[in-house]
Formats: sequence, structure tokens, C-alpha cells
Amino acid sequence: ASSSGEYEQAIPVDWQVVRQQRLIPLPDALFQQYDLLECRCFMGLFPEIKRVWITVDHRLFLWNYEDESDFYSFDDQEQIIVSVALVRPKAGVFVDAIKHVLVVATPLEVFLLGVGYANSVAGARGGEVTLYATQISVAADGVSMTSIAGTDDGRVFMAGNDGALYEFVYQAEDGWMTRRARKVNLTASMVTYFMPTFLGARRGAAAVALAVDNERKLLYVLLQDASIKVFWLGVQGDEFVQAHHHKTIASAAALLCPQFNEGAEVGGGAFAIVSLHVIPTSEARTLSLVAVTRGGSRLYFSTAKRMQRLYDSASGAMGERPEAFELVHVRLAPETQPTLAARGMMGRRRTALNVHTALCSGGTVLLAHTWNEDHDAILGAAPACARILASAARQPRTTLVENASTTRIEGRTWAISALSASGGLNDLATAASQPTRQFAVLTNAGVAMLEKQRPVEMLRQLLVREASADGQLGEFMRHYGDDETCAMCFALLCADDAERAAAGMHVLNGARRILFEYGGVPRMGDAGSVVLSGRHNGLAMYVARAMQPVWALASIVARPGERGGTRLHVGIAASLLGGVQDRLRRLQVFIAGNQRFIPDQLNQMPLAASQAETADAAKCWHAEAMSLAALYDLIVRAVEVVSFLCLLGDSNLPVISDSLDDSQRQRLAGVTFAQLAAGADAGQQASRELILALVNAQIRQSVSIDSVSDVLSKRCATLFASTDVGLYKALELLKLALDADEGGERKALAGDALARLLAGVAGTLSPGMLGELAASFEALGEYSAVVALALACAQQSDPQNAAIAYWGAGTPANDAREPVYLKRMACYQCILDIFGRQRARTLTPSSLSRLPEDDALFHYALYDWLLSQADLVPLLFEIGSRHVEEYLALEPRTLEKSEMLWKYYVHEGRYACAALVQRQIAAAQGGDVGLAQRIEYLSLAVGNCKVAIDRVRAGKPQPGEEASEETLANELSQVLRATEDQLDVAQVQLEIQQQLSHKPELHAELTAALDQQLFTVSELYERFAEPLRLWDCVLLIFKVSSQHVHGDEQLAVVEEVWRSVMRQVLDDEQRTGLMAVGSRVAQLGARLYPSNAAFPLPTVAAILVDLAQERVAEYSSGFVSDTLLQATVPYWAVFDTLNTLYVRAAATATPAGSLRSRAPAGHAAGPRVAELLAREIAALASRWVDVARGSAATSMADDLAGAQTDAMPVIAVDEALSQYIINATLHNNVQLKTELQRVQDSIRQIL
Repeated sequence: ASSSGEYEQAIPVDWQVVRQQRLIPLPDALFQQYDLLECRCFMGLFPEIKRVWITVDHRLFLWNYEDESDFYSFDDQEQIIVSVALVRPKAGVFVDAIKHVLVVATPLEVFLLGVGYANSVAGARGGEVTLYATQISVAADGVSMTSIAGTDDGRVFMAGNDGALYEFVYQAEDGWMTRRARKVNLTASMVTYFMPTFLGARRGAAAVALAVDNERKLLYVLLQDASIKVFWLGVQGDEFVQAHHHKTIASAAALLCPQFNEGAEVGGGAFAIVSLHVIPTSEARTLSLVAVTRGGSRLYFSTAKRMQRLYDSASGAMGERPEAFELVHVRLAPETQPTLAARGMMGRRRTALNVHTALCSGGTVLLAHTWNEDHDAILGAAPACARILASAARQPRTTLVENASTTRIEGRTWAISALSASGGLNDLATAASQPTRQFAVLTNAGVAMLEKQRPVEMLRQLLVREASADGQLGEFMRHYGDDETCAMCFALLCADDAERAAAGMHVLNGARRILFEYGGVPRMGDAGSVVLSGRHNGLAMYVARAMQPVWALASIVARPGERGGTRLHVGIAASLLGGVQDRLRRLQVFIAGNQRFIPDQLNQMPLAASQAETADAAKCWHAEAMSLAALYDLIVRAVEVVSFLCLLGDSNLPVISDSLDDSQRQRLAGVTFAQLAAGADAGQQASRELILALVNAQIRQSVSIDSVSDVLSKRCATLFASTDVGLYKALELLKLALDADEGGERKALAGDALARLLAGVAGTLSPGMLGELAASFEALGEYSAVVALALACAQQSDPQNAAIAYWGAGTPANDAREPVYLKRMACYQCILDIFGRQRARTLTPSSLSRLPEDDALFHYALYDWLLSQADLVPLLFEIGSRHVEEYLALEPRTLEKSEMLWKYYVHEGRYACAALVQRQIAAAQGGDVGLAQRIEYLSLAVGNCKVAIDRVRAGKPQPGEEASEETLANELSQVLRATEDQLDVAQVQLEIQQQLSHKPELHAELTAALDQQLFTVSELYERFAEPLRLWDCVLLIFKVSSQHVHGDEQLAVVEEVWRSVMRQVLDDEQRTGLMAVGSRVAQLGARLYPSNAAFPLPTVAAILVDLAQERVAEYSSGFVSDTLLQATVPYWAVFDTLNTLYVRAAATATPAGSLRSRAPAGHAAGPRVAELLAREIAALASRWVDVARGSAATSMADDLAGAQTDAMPVIAVDEALSQYIINATLHNNVQLKTELQRVQDSIRQIL
């Protein structure tokens, strides 16, 4: 809504928003000075220094209204004082003793007085004020400054009666181009500086009041014409820019609220604004200013745009130039008669007011209204908290409802000031932690001290009235609800001694009666939930509100040290901690003194009509009892946390923190009171580390552990665990051991200390404390104690072994088990650090073999560390632990660990296992292992398999194997064969890679891919050899894939490959025809023979014969047979193949045959073919005869020296030659016949 005017009648009906406590009359000395008045008199309040200021002509008086007697006068100048203001000083200008600056304005000059203020000594009130002459002044040039305001950073703004705004600019000393002090006209244009003064510029409306918004960096100026200017002071506060000027405020208010017509209400006078009040951002995000009109209405302005207001968001970053300045809400004035009904007020005529002074602070509104010539009425208004909260629970946005009242005071009001800061808009929430707000109203009769009445004061007033107020008390409880009423009862019962004494026993008994008679009982709610009583909820509210001032604050903060680095300090003021502790202690005493507060389920249970109702009631009472007990534990712990923080402050925490390392200080800095009081993990760890640091500091000062423990047990027992005593005793024993001479006593003390630590203490140690203890044991030479303590700390910290499960799961991020895992790893690191520093004494095979076997995670951490130290890797084989194999075999297995695993197996004599690991390394995908290394691993695996087979057959089975000798041998033989096959395929892959590497610019990716993994035979053929036409590699693939050729189709494929190989040679112009073909075939044959799949002898021979027919000019007798012999084919095999071809050729001979005639593949035919084959067989036989005779006459003798000479079928050769001779005779081939006869004669001579 754009306007509102709803006010609620309070309970009791005569309740007032503010109540006058006393009236402090002005001292007689002031009246005596007033009698001397010649011209002007002004007065006002300076609550910052607890003074009233009064000016009588040229004299200034400061009166201590709290002490009522301290009176200070200043009359060192003769000009009439027209305005006075108390502002903040600029930094670096004055001495530290000057906390404020008094700005005094006269028509001739404006000067500054330094103000020193010190708190009162014992027995005095109001503090001590000292004025300092600063010698800083500026000329006023006849302008009377009607209003003065200052910013937090020391800027001083003044409004002159000439309509201009000025700034009093001052600095510590005169500058090169600037004076120490000067008056700057902020609103004058450049023309006015050159215009003669007698002409006079047209004056604008003079300023009536100034208001500074330090948060938003704005200056609001109220003008005489009831308009408001907004000046932006810049993000850094050093600018002055007019941002907005709202000139039609009355019209805008009338549009928002039709009932707004103040001009008519005040006897037809003009619309006027009395005062401006800045709204802090803690109270409203989008509202920035409230203006109080003479008719008592409040006009709320915003510097946020409309859309930002709709979404309740701030208008940009704090301090930025405002984009708007709009009137957004009109709040009509309260009634002067608070007993009138509040509802329906918007629609009827309202009582006319004449407000001349106002205050809006923390939701409380005080308006000084002229009652008659001798009295003013203070109209007070404050939010009706219960009504607003109840409405907010039903809908997100609610209208403002206020309680209003009128208090008549004596005299004419000059100023109204708040004497205490606002604790918030919700008076229900501040009753437990904030004192009642005080206000001072300055009149010409004195200072009226007003006290705001909160709902808790309403309740106290009702309880004072005894039985006469029972009806109103019931209405009060219905209005505020059981929860809030009970919370107020706790506030009354747990007030300090003075407040309880003032309230009286009747009020306290009444509050106690409300708690236990009207506090309600727990009951079953919807869906089986338990609704707790108002007594319980009231306690929860009171506890939360009592701790609210410190709950979210950092208990420990880090601040720069004098010598660099950081030191820890208690981050909450001792006075604030003391106030919270006092309230909680009084609550603790009350609960402890009322045993029936935490209900006994059986005694408190009401009679139930059925067994089911009885069970529900028991469940409800049990839930309430458990929750109340938890609240009581929180109260006790919070009280002890305050005691602990005070103890740290008294014990010089900054010095104690010097013994902590940087990580500890960083971890402790920022821990909140909530974490310590609620017992959160971070809070428990922080309190423990702080206690340990405190104890260590006391031990260093030779203070007995028992005395320290007694203090901690008395002041903070819940923070001081019983197991801590054992730790502190151990620390003391270690200190004694370090001071003792070497020998039995020193060892005994160290052993006793270790025993105390292992007895349930180790699991509570932090990594930092464990490190300190380990360093002490190391200094004593007790290295085994370090291992035992660290392992005990790890295991006791994680009794469920969650860290091992977390490690096995791959250490996932954001896992609840991660802190436990990190704690255990920190414990292990402590051991490893000792091992690293004391290698000679700790890293021996004997000491490593004695390490405990029950902590696998420690062994894994140890092995990781050993592998990271190149010179310590051999120790891994000397440990002899079962965890070594587990560690090396665990996934993810790195190459380094796999290397160690097979070497470990070889070291243990488990060669078959080593072979399997080597095969796994060779077959692993990735770039960690190149192809050449993979082949090397396969070769090693073959060797290890053979060694394993030999050991089994020799009666030396592998460790851990229980199968029979025969079974093991068979299994290992299968592994050997598979490994050999894998090695053959890998060698083919290497051949492909080597051929591709000759052209890296074309096959770089394929070459790299062959390094990444081992491919199968099919993959090598389909992805590499066949597409890239690597024919020799294709033949190698045929060899390793099958030992026998199956089917004509496959034979045709092999034949085509061989033809491609030979054709490739022939197409190369740099090679020498048939001679090059023979060399290529011989080279490949030597690698492929006797594989029938890759080197089918008949097919290769037939192709060679065909080539000989085609290239007669290059052909020489023996070409085919010599090529096959060079391919390591035995004589007898060559003879059988060529003889078979001859028989086929002779059988298919035709008269028309010639050297060019062709038969199907493998069946070359014709008379010339038979003749060529006969010559080849003759050359073969001749070569064999030469070898058989041991002759080296031919050039082939050396090449054939290794051939099989005793396997030649001599008789079959002789018979074949006879047949060839007959055929030559039939064909009348005399030359062939003669050659065949010569060879036959040579063979027969051998026979």
C-alpha cells in the first residue's frame, strides 16, 4: 500500500509507548544566565558526550544532565552564537584525545573547538569533557548558519540563511596553495564569484535542516519551501553533486493518500516538514529517509527505482549515485487520544496536530506536539510486533501496525535524542539481550528522561496489578501467544538483581506461575509430529535471543603482530561476553532451581482415556524432555565457552599463539561462537587445540599440570575432556624425560608417556599435536614409539576403517569420509617424516620387517613413499609383508608399480606370476610403453614361463601352488604357447611400424597408434597391412595366423599377394628385373618357409616359372631353383615341387604351346614350360652334386653350405632325369638331352 494509518490499542489499555522516568530540572545558574539575555538563546542535546548545550547571546554552556551539577561555560568570544553542532573530527588533524569537534557559528565567523571525552571515574556520572582551542576558524561574512551537520569522515556542511550551502574545509597545516581552513560555497555558480556584492544574486529558499546518510554517502537538505534536495558525496565521500530535488512533496503525498491534507488540518496553514531522519540499511533495504510533517505524518522516501522496490532489493552498490528520489509511502499521524478505537481510522477525520520537534529511531517515533502554552505532548508510536509477526506468518508482505500513546511533559520541547542504540525493530527479540531504550527530551523546564515500554514491560505492568489484571493478562497471552509470553517470563525471571528487586517478588512469582500453569503441554500434531509446549518454545526463544549478540561473531581472530606475521586474539569484547554469560548463568540457576522444569514423563503425564492416548502422551513428554535437556546442555556449554574465551584473554592469547604453526593459526582464526557453543566438529577441534596451546604454554612456564587441569575443569568442564588429563600428563612426562640424563630413567619416562597416550588419548590428537609429540620422542631416540603412537592415532580416529573404504573407492570429492582419510594420512606422514630424517636407524630390513601388519593403509602409504625415493626402492623387497603384493596389484596399477610387481614375483621365485604381469604390461593400452618395450616384456614373459616349467618338472613348484606337477606343467605350457603367439603377432606389428616410419609425413598417426597397444592379427591386416599394401607384412600375418592353407579361395589370395610382391619389384626401375625378384623372394622365403599359409611352395614356384617365361631375355638356367634354395627350401622340397610342375606341364603339352602360353594359376603348361622346368631340375641336381662332392667351384657353394644334402631323393631324381631325356628325344631337343645326360652321369657317379 502507498499509505497507512492503522494503530492498535495496547494491552493494558493505559499502556504507553514511552514512560517518563524523571524530569531533571535545568540548573539555577542557567536561569541566572538567561536573565542576562539580550538577543538570542538556543539549546540542544549532545547525547554522545551526555551534555545539554545552551547558548545565551555570545556564551556557550555545557551541562552534564546525568550528574545534574557539572556546568561548563565558554565565553572567549563576543559574537552572538547562532548555531552549534558536535561532529566527528578529520583523521590526522587533531591529537588522539580529541574525539569530537564542536562547531560554533556566529554571524562573523565559524570556529572549531576540540572536545575530549573520558568515561566517568568511579562514583561519577556523565563522563568528563575537556574543550581545546584549535585556532581553526573561517569568516562567516555576515551569513548566519542555521544548520550544521558532519559526516563520519570529518566533512562539515553548513546551511546559511542566504540560501547557500557551505562546507567548512580544514586541514592540519597550511598548504602551498591552500589555507588551513576555508569556507566553500557548494551551491554558488561561477557567475556569483564575479558579480559585485551590492547587486546581490537572487536567493533561493533557505535550508532548514541537514541530514547526513553515511552509509549511502548522501546529504539531505530540507528547504523552507518544504522541498528536499539530495546531494551525492561520492563513493569515497569526497564529492558534492546535486542528485535530485523533490519540489512537490505535498502533492505527491496527497496522490498516495487521499486523507492527507495537512494544510487544512492545521488551521489552514501551509504544508511544512519539521525534520528529516535517515533510515539505516539495517532497518530497510529500499527506504532511505523519513520526513516528519507539522501535522505528524511520516513521509517515507526511497532512492531506489520502482522495480528494485518491488523486489525489495537495494539500489545498486552502497555509496553509488542514487538513480531516483521518490516519495513511496505516507504514514498518517497517530491519535492524540490513545484510548480511541484504532480500526477504521483511515476513513474518519483525524485530530489536528502541531508537531514542532520529532525523532524517528529504530522503529520508535516520538513527536513533540504543542498541548498548551505550558506543556507539550509527546506522541509515541512503535511497531505492534505481535500483530505484525502474526500477519507475516500468513502472507509475505504485511502492512505496518503500530501502538501509539501520548505522554504530557512540562515545558516547550527543544530537542529529542536517543540515549542508546536500537537493537532492532522487533522488541520481542531484544528483551533477552538488550536493555530498555532511553530517550532524552529537552524542554525549557529541564531534561525529561523517557523509557521505551516493550511487551515485556507490558507483562510486568500487568503482573504488578495482581488480580485486577487477570482478564487483561489472559487477553495479553492470547494476543502474543504462549511461546512469546513464556519467553517474556524468562526475561523477567532472569533479569539482573537490580531489575528483579525493582520488579518485586510478586512479579517474579507471577511470571513463574505463568510458566508452569499456563505454559501448555506437548501434544500430537498433524501427521504424527509432536508440537512442543509454549514453555519449551519460550525457553528456546529466550536462549537464542540471549546469545544473538555473539552467536555469529568470530571468537578468535588473527591480527598482524608487531614483529610481522599474525597473532590470535579473542575477537569478542569482554563486556559483551560478560553480558551474555550473566544472562545465561541466571537462566541456568533458574532451571537448576526448578527441578520440575524438565518434566518427568510419568508424573507430568495427564490422565488419558485410552492406552493409545497414553502412548501418544508419553511420546510427547519424552520429546519435550529430550529437547529441554539439549537446551540446558547448550546453555551450560555456552557459559563455559565464555569462561574459556575470558581465560584465553587473561592468559595472553597472542603470546600463546606464537607457538602454533601457520596452518593452525589459519584454521583457528574465524571460528565463531556458534561453532564453539554448539559443539560442531570445527568448534570442538578449535577448542581442543586452544586448550593444548594453553597447557603447553603453562608447561613451558613450569606450571603444574594438576593446577592447570583444575582451572579448566572448574571453568569449562564440557570443553575439557577427561582423556585430556592423560595427554597433559604425557606432555609433562616427556618434558621430564627430555630434561633427564640418558639412561634407564629417561627411557622409563618415555615409555610411561607412550602408555598414557596409547590408552585412549591417541585418537583425540590433532595432526599438529601428534607432530609435536613425535618430535619429542624423536629427540629421545624412541623411533618405535613414534610409529606406535601415529598408528594408534590413525586407528583410534577411524575405528570403522572408513578411510580404507574411501581410498578403495578412489577418494571421491565431497565425500563425508574425506576428513577421516586426511587425518590418517597425516598420521602416516608423521612416521614417514621420521623415516626420512633417521634413515640409518629406521630404514633397515630388520626394523621394516617388524612393522605392524594390521594397518594396510599405512603400508600402502609407506610403499608410495619408498617408490618416490629412487634409492629406497630395493627396500620394498626386504619388508616381507603380505601387503606388498596387495599394494602392487591394486588398481589403478601404474607402470612403475607393475614393474615392481613382476620383479617382486621374480624375487620370490614366482616366475609364472611374473610372466603374467609382463604380459599385462605388454597388452596395456596407452603411451606409457612403446611397441619395442612391449615386445621386450613378451620376450621376458616367454623366458619366465620356460623357467617356471623347468622348475615344475624339476620338482620345484612355485610358492603357493597346490596343483599336481603334471597339471601345473600343462597350464604353464598353455601360457607359454599363448605368449609366444602374442610375441609373433607383436613382431609383425613392429614390422608394420618400421615400414610406416619410412614415410613419417604420411603415416605419423598410424605409427603412433601402433605404439599405443598390441593389435590382433585381424586388426593388423584390416587396418594397416592390406589397406596400405604392405604385402610382405600381409605374408607375415598369414604365417602367424595359420600353419595350413585351407581352400582354393585362400590360396588365390596368397597367390595374388605374391604376384603383387613380385610385380612391385619389377615396377621399380631401380631394381634389376628377375635378379631383384629372386632376391626379394629369397629374403621373404627365408622368413616365411615352411609356412604353407604364407609361403605355399608350388604357388611361389609356378609364379617364378611364369615370370621366367615372360622375361626370357633376363632368364638364366637355375633361376627358379636357386631362388627357392636361397629361401632355405631343402633340395628335396624344391625337386618335388619342380617335378610336380613338370609332370603337369608335360601332361598338358600341345603342339601349339610356346613360352607365352599360360595355364590357370599353379598350372603353367606347354612344351617350352616343360623344357624350362627340366633345365631347372637339371640345374638343381647339378648344384646338389657340387655340394655333395664338397666342391666350391660354383658361386653358390658357400650359400648352400647349410642346406640339407643328405635328404635328396637321388633315385627319384635319376628316374626323373631319364624321363626328361626321353621327352627331349621325342621333341628332338638335342641340347637339353645332352645337358640332362651329363647331370645324370654325375649323379650316377655318386651312387
